[in-house]
Amino acid sequence: MHGTHRPDVIFQLRGLRVVIEGKFADTSNARDLVIKDARKRVVAGIAHIAVAVVYPNELRNAPTTEITEVLGRVHLVYRVITEAFESDRWFEGQTLSLMEALRRAQESLSKDDLVEKTAKALSVHLEKIAKIWIGQPGSCDRLSKLLKIPIPQDEDKNAALDRRETATKISALVLANAFIFQEQLALCDERVDTLRKLRKSDDVVSKTSIHWQWIWTNINYVPIFQLGERILNELPASPSTTSVVSSLLDEAHNICSKQAALRHDLMGRIYHRLLHDAKYLGTFYTSVSAATLLLKLVFDLVWQKDFAALGNTTDFKIGDLACGTGTLMMASAQALTDSFIMARVNSAMGVELTDLSALHSTLMHDVLFGYDILPSAVHLTASTLALLAPEVAFRKMNLFVMPIGTDHLKPRLGSLDFLGSNEIQTQLSLDSTHLETIQTGASQSENVNATVPELDLCVMNPPFVSSRYGNRLFGSLPKDRPLLQKALRAESKKLGISATAGLGALFVPLADRHTKPGGRIAFVLPMAITTGEAWGTVRQYLANRYHLEVVVSSHDPSRNNFSENTDLSEVLFIARKLKKDEKSGNTTYVNLHRNPTTIYGAIELANRITEAMRSIGGKQKNVTIRSSEVLYGEITSVQSPKNTENWTNAVFAQSYLAQVYSELELSAHLGLPGSSKCYSIPLCQLSSLGRIGYDIRDITDAFEVDYTSKKWSPYPGFWNHNAEQVVSIVQEPNAFLTARKEPLKGRKLKDAETIWNTAGEILLVSRLWPITQKVIATGFQKKVLGNTWWAFDNGELTSEQNKALLLWFNSTLGLLFYFGRRAITRSAWIQMKKPAWQTMSVLNVRKLNSAQLLCLAESYDQIASKSLCPLAQLDTDPIRIQIDDAICEVLQLPALHTVRELLVSEPGLTGKASAQGAI
Repeated sequence: MHGTHRPDVIFQLRGLRVVIEGKFADTSNARDLVIKDARKRVVAGIAHIAVAVVYPNELRNAPTTEITEVLGRVHLVYRVITEAFESDRWFEGQTLSLMEALRRAQESLSKDDLVEKTAKALSVHLEKIAKIWIGQPGSCDRLSKLLKIPIPQDEDKNAALDRRETATKISALVLANAFIFQEQLALCDERVDTLRKLRKSDDVVSKTSIHWQWIWTNINYVPIFQLGERILNELPASPSTTSVVSSLLDEAHNICSKQAALRHDLMGRIYHRLLHDAKYLGTFYTSVSAATLLLKLVFDLVWQKDFAALGNTTDFKIGDLACGTGTLMMASAQALTDSFIMARVNSAMGVELTDLSALHSTLMHDVLFGYDILPSAVHLTASTLALLAPEVAFRKMNLFVMPIGTDHLKPRLGSLDFLGSNEIQTQLSLDSTHLETIQTGASQSENVNATVPELDLCVMNPPFVSSRYGNRLFGSLPKDRPLLQKALRAESKKLGISATAGLGALFVPLADRHTKPGGRIAFVLPMAITTGEAWGTVRQYLANRYHLEVVVSSHDPSRNNFSENTDLSEVLFIARKLKKDEKSGNTTYVNLHRNPTTIYGAIELANRITEAMRSIGGKQKNVTIRSSEVLYGEITSVQSPKNTENWTNAVFAQSYLAQVYSELELSAHLGLPGSSKCYSIPLCQLSSLGRIGYDIRDITDAFEVDYTSKKWSPYPGFWNHNAEQVVSIVQEPNAFLTARKEPLKGRKLKDAETIWNTAGEILLVSRLWPITQKVIATGFQKKVLGNTWWAFDNGELTSEQNKALLLWFNSTLGLLFYFGRRAITRSAWIQMKKPAWQTMSVLNVRKLNSAQLLCLAESYDQIASKSLCPLAQLDTDPIRIQIDDAICEVLQLPALHTVRELLVSEPGLTGKASAQGAI
């Protein structure tokens, strides 16, 4: 890797970069030289896989015109090196054997999660250390203050224990991280001691503290070593401190042999593991595999920039305004590096170690910008990014810790303060390059002006929980909380974004404000953005300003999320900001049946997705992503959504079912896969047939409920949704309501008569677990209210129309409409809010003639009291099939067995993996 030496070949194998290094057999020490070169390519990050090859002398003398023929018959001596492992011996074989070895290496890498294994081992070690330190409350409190973890004045015993445990875990992680970085730095700077040398010291703690101070003073890397030194200085001199620090040093030394783990956000993964209460911080950290997948897809799209030229890269700006531990920033750096390397290879410019060093310096100084409210997370971002090139002494890093809380009664909302300005003052900086000293009275204080440049790419996995559920972003600041909530509501109102969608909704206009026309945003957000009513304003915001290019959703029941420490369903999306007068094009929906868990699996999948996307065109709108054994998912290209339109194709795992649903929704025509015929169905919005009543909060503000003694009252109710009891369409009230005389604590008393006037003879389910529950709507002989149901007051519908509507709700087509408009939270849980019910397409029973109504009413009378199977078993449920047959006969539709079979293949309905996606 010195001088002008270049590898013989660089190419890509399923998205992984492969380098072939070769020497001829008559070269002195050929094997030693070539394997040394191959290892350097992997260590430097030029290749994921390198092959050291010794060529037979016959090949040296072969005429150019006969090279291919000679290569086909000669035997090569080779050895494979990857980021995760190295073959333990030299092999001999023809070129086909070499290619087979490469394929096996690629497959092995795609299944091996080295980062997860390493993170798990170190996490266990850090947990043990935390248990030792937790017995030293004084040290823990000093560490809390050092890490900017607030200590509330009225903190109770349990809260203090949790805070101290968090402080000890993060502190131990910071020390381990500094040790790892020191060892990497020692490889390229002889002034830095190796860990083995440090371990031999008589006083390892003091020696470490002194050496770290020397590093950050004389070399740089202030974010890593200054914080580490300060943590050591807060620990008491004791045998336990020496033992703990020494054990951390030993564990770090073991980890340093795992280059791939260090290159792919190992510390971020451990941070996620240690902070089990991350959900209370309002944040779920992006998994490394999801970040890799998202950013590989981003850079596989067309960019009006030649990444082969380093000067072009200098002007390219990437920002993450909720960077956490930097997983998305690291993935951005890796993906941009991939583009840089392959662009240079394709233009015959070649790649040397000096080229990568220059690129990494450019990335840190000019390209990457990160912002977060957690100092410990931002420090880990700094070290994670610096580990990409420890030999490069960065002049600056554009990473900022943002203020959260109140400042002289002024609310500070972290990065959201950038909604109103490109520049704000922050709590601190990670190096001295941004410091600006201002005088305050007789003393001086340091302030930092943090700026956001105009971005080419804004990536984010923002905190997306709703502030009304006590997330600790505000909950850890109880005195400031009311003012912060008020400020958040004001920002939401100003932007026209629904605050009920959660904090994440506001980060979309934040990204938009700082992204240049033609630039892109790439987000991880809850799946609710695709259909949720509260997210409608966000969808409209994007539709008016962006071309929604790619939406990735996971229908893998074992992994429907893209973040750590959560089982919430999530979505990835990429959108390009439209230039003036530019119109949006098609959106590509990627519906995964298999969600990768490893870095290399994500790289392979991204490569398959990109290939599939390029094959879409003309009449071909659907493509499967598959290998010879596995169906990874499906891709569909359709016109981008407009206004508040749902991202419908993201909620179906199968494109065929999405097509059936979309045609019904848009044109009221049923078209079945494989048939050219379409069948018209009289549909209308449910709101045109009646009105939906109040939600449970309003009902309980007006009524008390008694469903145990069943004492009679004029206000019958139907409470709860027991899957073992609610097995048929027709039901009887199981509770009685009594008008309240006094309001509930903290609530206003509602008028009972006003609420009761919206009771109905039909109840529509509000939340559904289709794996056990059987009905979507229930019918009663009298008006009722429910707690897990929406009351539907059917206005002036006749008894026959009422029965026809109930049959429709519980039919396969009724379930299809419900499924297509569902708000997805986690797994197969289905939620339907009032606005979604109101606008849902249903059978327009007013358009049916008397004969049709009579037929459906008679079918209802025969079926209504019979037990149904769970919705997830609708394909084998004889009663559901009877319902379908009755509707098909009246509307002259073909049999619906195809739709039933497609529905029961949806993981979102059954909670099971698609049979097509299994190995």
